[in-house]
Amino acid sequence: MPKTKLKLSRKLGTLGRLFSIIPDTTAIIGKTIENSRPIIEKHMDQRHERQMTLVKIDNVVNLPLEEARQHLKNQGFTVSSIPAKPAKPAKKYATARENEVVQMSPKSGKHLKGSLVKLYYVDLDIIAASQELIDDETRRTVERNQTISDTFENVKNVIPFSKKKY
Repeated sequence: MPKTKLKLSRKLGTLGRLFSIIPDTTAIIGKTIENSRPIIEKHMDQRHERQMTLVKIDNVVNLPLEEARQHLKNQGFTVSSIPAKPAKPAKKYATARENEVVQMSPKSGKHLKGSLVKLYYVDLDIIAASQELIDDETRRTVERNQTISDTFENVKNVIPFSKKKY
């Protein structure tokens, strides 16, 4: 029988050697999986515990500052109020009310309880500067339209448009 086995393995060549390795390889893979199971389970338990300590931060943008602060404090977060950048007024701030939250960091989602949440709010100066931006843009648009209109009027005066008689 050993002679037939030897003849068979010679005939199969590389394929025969591959088939002889497969049982050993599967045994090694099985042992590796068994040995790594406790490590994987421990990591999954730690991840689950960390997920359980996360609290959902609600979106408080467009709420009054004090109401937003109180809401986030009640959820267990540390809150910092910061005026929106006065050097960069934006058109979107022109319609905001005084002491309204216009941005928050981090954004709403799940975060660790006790994390710092920054609330950016607008005051009257920022609202006024933002309104000035809109007014300036409107003025520039009106001036541009007037310039275009004047140009067409000048062209009409230079080039006589006469009606053709048939």
